[in-house]
Amino acid sequence: MAYKSVKDLDAVDIKIIERLCRDSSASLSDIAEELGVSASTVHKRINQLKENNIIERFTILFDPSILNLRTVAFVGIELERDALMGKKKEEVVTGLADIPYVMEIHETLAPFDLILKLRTKNVEKLRSVITSIAAIDGVMATNTILTTNRILERYLEIPPS
Repeated sequence: MAYKSVKDLDAVDIKIIERLCRDSSASLSDIAEELGVSASTVHKRINQLKENNIIERFTILFDPSILNLRTVAFVGIELERDALMGKKKEEVVTGLADIPYVMEIHETLAPFDLILKLRTKNVEKLRSVITSIAAIDGVMATNTILTTNRILERYLEIPPS
């Protein structure tokens, strides 16, 4: 089954996604038992959700300080006029995505064209990464906000219906 929109997801698909959001390590049999379906049904549904990019990937949430990634910054990027759309914009985004310290890239309306979340070991490395970002063809300007303390960071958790 190819999903064309959220309307193509049924209650079982939604419940599977909700359960995996709470705990992606949940066993197929545990999910099946909760939903009152077979483990093979859950397995098949998860595979369909993955094939159709509804589930993009499975990951973990951990304390980044364990890897000494304590410096977090948000960088607003203004693009040159010819990089606001099309191939040039794609090249800028690809260049940014190739930088391993870039954790997130979001397109925004104002005051920046893009905003990034960076995570590095220290401010010196952050400066180096920002210099690399500024050197990407199509980047006109950067504006960095350095954070001082992580208060909350989590992945999407679907609230109960």
